[in-house]
Amino acid sequence: MKKIPHKIRHPFPLGILGTGGFAVFALALTVLASGQSAPAQDAAVRKTDKPNEGRQRLSNEEMNAMAGAAPDGTFGPNDKFGRTINDAIKREPVANNGKRADHINVTYGDHERNTFDLWIADNAAPSPLVVFIHGGGFRRGDKSLVYDSNILSNLLDAGISVASINYRFAHQNPDGTLGSLEDTARFIQFIRYHAEAYHVDKDRIACYGGSAGAVASLWLAFNNDRADPESIDPIERESTRLACAGAMATPATSDVLKWVDILGITREQALGFAKSVGGLENEAELFTPEGIRYRRQLDHLSLMSADDPPIFIQNSETGETPTHYGHMAHHPNHVRALKQRADEVGIEVVANAPAIGLVDPSGEDLVGFFIRHLR
Repeated sequence: MKKIPHKIRHPFPLGILGTGGFAVFALALTVLASGQSAPAQDAAVRKTDKPNEGRQRLSNEEMNAMAGAAPDGTFGPNDKFGRTINDAIKREPVANNGKRADHINVTYGDHERNTFDLWIADNAAPSPLVVFIHGGGFRRGDKSLVYDSNILSNLLDAGISVASINYRFAHQNPDGTLGSLEDTARFIQFIRYHAEAYHVDKDRIACYGGSAGAVASLWLAFNNDRADPESIDPIERESTRLACAGAMATPATSDVLKWVDILGITREQALGFAKSVGGLENEAELFTPEGIRYRRQLDHLSLMSADDPPIFIQNSETGETPTHYGHMAHHPNHVRALKQRADEVGIEVVANAPAIGLVDPSGEDLVGFFIRHLR
């Protein structure tokens, strides 16, 4: 566990996209971008076997759905992700194996988007839990995107419970994207506090997502424990640390100035991404003390350390020098940068970026990774 439990609070307010140029680094991650109250009853019957054979790697379609990525990186008529969201929210919370969520639209915070669905695996003992965090550039997306995912049904078949969460979008809170990330941490604390009610093993909690969801997953994996033992709120006393994490279609860092070296693009292209996608107006703001601190808080490469949990990372974009913003954010070189840093600090990493010849020799897929670390 990280040695210093503390909360990193955003030092200045953000507006709808994060006021000030430095806020763009968190927001410019992708160019796309019946309520219950807790707790509820335990569910336990039997312990399932550990199926781990016959699965394929994630399909491009499933990767794109998790990442919130339109192939051409645009909104409007070609906004396939928008249609994917609209289709997803019409579905019932039923996994491909026919299991309906045991808890639907449970609230874990004060905002209307602080809700989750939970499928409880059929185990006698408390179950490990994997948390899905949807993509969408921290400005759209929905927990329903996981409903028809084979990952959901495969995890349940392996005896691993699954939660899917919504969180505030960046424009819905005063701290911008950091507020969105704080929500994901709050959920981890919430589910730990209510672990007995939801039949969860507090020591075996993981998360995964695509694009913005990948950013959140790695931010949780690499951040200091945010537990506050002095808090009057008992939920805030719980740990935010993970057993492992998965990230698909992920940037290596939200500081796009580092993309110059990672992607082989020009500084002007990196800043163009920030200006076009995140609304950067004044480059000088990136180098103020506040701007530098903000960028560091969201830089996975700097946050990573030897006591962080194992990670699974996979990007399926092509490997040529990127020319559009979606390609920049999800380029396979990001996987290489994350793997190099993980190797340097000494944490386990399963890394796949086939377009640049980076394929983990184990052949392990995301579900197999979770089974190995959680079962």
